[in-house]
Amino acid sequence: MRIVSALVCTRNRSKVIPNVVRSLLDESDRNVELLIIDQSDDAETERALEPWSTDARLRYYRSKTRGKGAALNEGIQLARGEIVVCTDDDCEVPPGWVEQMARAVESQPSAAIVFCRVVAAPHDQRTGYIPSYEFEGNRMLRSVLAGCRGLGLGAAMAIRRDFVLAAGGFDESLGPGARFRGGEDWDISLRALVMGRAIYETSELSVLHDGFRTFAEGRTHARRDWIAIGALCAKPLRAGYIKAAIVPAWYFASRAVWPPVADLLHLRKPSGLVRITAFVEGFAKALRVPVNPLTLRFNVEPGERSE
Repeated sequence: MRIVSALVCTRNRSKVIPNVVRSLLDESDRNVELLIIDQSDDAETERALEPWSTDARLRYYRSKTRGKGAALNEGIQLARGEIVVCTDDDCEVPPGWVEQMARAVESQPSAAIVFCRVVAAPHDQRTGYIPSYEFEGNRMLRSVLAGCRGLGLGAAMAIRRDFVLAAGGFDESLGPGARFRGGEDWDISLRALVMGRAIYETSELSVLHDGFRTFAEGRTHARRDWIAIGALCAKPLRAGYIKAAIVPAWYFASRAVWPPVADLLHLRKPSGLVRITAFVEGFAKALRVPVNPLTLRFNVEPGERSE
């Protein structure tokens, strides 16, 4: 009997982790295992999971690593399934979602990664927002250039374990808690496309994201993400893969440079300048970090993952 592995990486989120665990273990199929990689500073998350301590499907690991890329790699190594379905600790999934994501991967032999929609939970849009990823229709991305149409979020991702291992794992310099504090999902997607693997996106499935941020928090979040996008743009240049820089460069031009230019053209005060400055900061920092040309991972020494 085949096993499908579900993976959640978490750190200091004991208040929200029960919701995603509850929804993931609502799966009717007994061939689903749930891996929790916990990088928390205390034991609160472990205590929050005690109601499921007798459920054999739950595999909890207290990790000494830091950064989401490192946590994802730890989970990939521990997974028993050949397909690993990932979501975030502030999400909820519908019954059967893990198995349905695994079937989506199996239905697309050329795809190394499958994404689905990330839907924002109800919230007051006057005070903040929730990151989401919405699109219509199923689609296959087969080239780096196709990635300009959009890349999915790690909150709703299924990935072939053998591909991740062959690619050298997730880049541990990327993701919350790492040197560049975002972009681990985009990075593995771009590397898959560079390596000739496809990405499949299905609009038929979705997860609910409850990660509300105020607009003030959003500015900090935007800066973090655009530093990572700058790093993603510098990484392939550092390794000699010019084409792989197309997607982050396109996002920089269309979503960072153009909005303030459009404001100026309409005689408005330019907004979103933090995106440009953060991108340049991430780009400059990444140019100083060596890159493995085979795996397209940053080469870092132990202890250098965080800033």
